[in-house]
Amino acid sequence: MATIQARSREGAGKGVARKLRREGRVPAVIYGGGGGNANISLDRHEWVLLMFREGSQLRTRKQDLVLDGGRQEPVLLRGLQLHPVDGLPLHVDFLRFNVDMMIQVAVPVHVIDEADAPGLKSGGIVQVVRHELEVHCKAGDIPARIDVSIAGLQIGHSIHINDIPLPPGVQVDSEDNFAVLAMVGVKAEPVGEGEEGAVAAAPEAPEATPSE
Repeated sequence: MATIQARSREGAGKGVARKLRREGRVPAVIYGGGGGNANISLDRHEWVLLMFREGSQLRTRKQDLVLDGGRQEPVLLRGLQLHPVDGLPLHVDFLRFNVDMMIQVAVPVHVIDEADAPGLKSGGIVQVVRHELEVHCKAGDIPARIDVSIAGLQIGHSIHINDIPLPPGVQVDSEDNFAVLAMVGVKAEPVGEGEEGAVAAAPEAPEATPSE
């Protein structure tokens, strides 16, 4: 859990936002949780460092926002707008935290049990199709990650969302049994004449697994 320092700000709109950015600050807003919208701003340098340090945990964990050096409020990061060229933050949205509030959030996928995957022992590689899963759960039950076991996974086989046991109270709202990852084989092919013994690895497409 991170502590985010913020200041109250007056006014809204593009003119105010541009002025804040020139001053090295990022316009932001707090909303929901039974309260009205509160316009705030963040120190851009501090926020960028926090983004790199916390990574995906900024989106999946409750954070403490300290407003004007005094009042502390638990929040969830719900929106982050970045500049398309330099990647610097342009605007941030925070949702007031309530443990019983139902929300939708992206949770990172984490592959486990590699030592028990025969496909890897045969020279295959894991091809992750979905690096994050959009899940629906209470704000107090957001998992830090979704573990996907590849124990027993052979080359040419894949794991779909219906194959993955989700934590209690966590659901994926999708009618499709979409693929999350696959075990992809590699085959050796000659690179060219004059390079005796040289080979290049080319991925083989996994066999289709019927969806339920």
